[in-house]
Amino acid sequence: MEEHGCPRVVWDGSELDWVDPGGRRLYLRGVGREFLEGWPFDQAYERLLREYRPSRRYRLGLFMPCSYGKPYSQSYIHYLIRRAIAPWLREGLVHEIIVTNAGVVPRELDEYWPFTAYDWNPLRETPEIRQCYRDVLARRVRGYIERFHSHYHRFTAYLRWDSDSWAAIERVREELGLAIPNLAPRAVPQREVEDAGLGLGYEKDPDIVLITPTALRSLREGLRTILERGEP
Repeated sequence: MEEHGCPRVVWDGSELDWVDPGGRRLYLRGVGREFLEGWPFDQAYERLLREYRPSRRYRLGLFMPCSYGKPYSQSYIHYLIRRAIAPWLREGLVHEIIVTNAGVVPRELDEYWPFTAYDWNPLRETPEIRQCYRDVLARRVRGYIERFHSHYHRFTAYLRWDSDSWAAIERVREELGLAIPNLAPRAVPQREVEDAGLGLGYEKDPDIVLITPTALRSLREGLRTILERGEP
């Protein structure tokens, strides 16, 4: 029944459900195998390989971290990374590929459920679950590369050197014999980390190092070397 002519539903967002359209849109908060391979992340990955296609052939596929804020593109860290590389994104040269416990998420899917509704807290990880994360992510990244390699001239990454995500990428690089350079610096000045945190506690996020001036300069210079100079 409508009150005062107000429709019960005008828009339900079901076209943004990558899994189970119009069904259970749970917020998936937790750490463990269930939040790596359980429903709906396993189904989301299977559909990715089965139905997704990159929109063009890109010069570069850029593996990058996820973020606490969702969708990723609206997060503090992703906003500053994207601003730093905007010219190459506008030209369609670089394709952003987010790696996360939720799987492998191409940028154009970052507003789809379940990729917008989960929270994996690294502070709750155990050594065993960290290894599990590496294993699952490595398998998914390898599957993505094998499925869509013809859409990319090459791949690179922008991930903390001490992150489990980079460890998974390194394993895939070795298994497939690919050159996947990491464009992040190995260290940045602590003062830059504090400044990037804005005094609001953001510096507690380990990935905040990736938006410091030193790190963003490393990213831009690395991309320029690959894209503009054609160097490997």
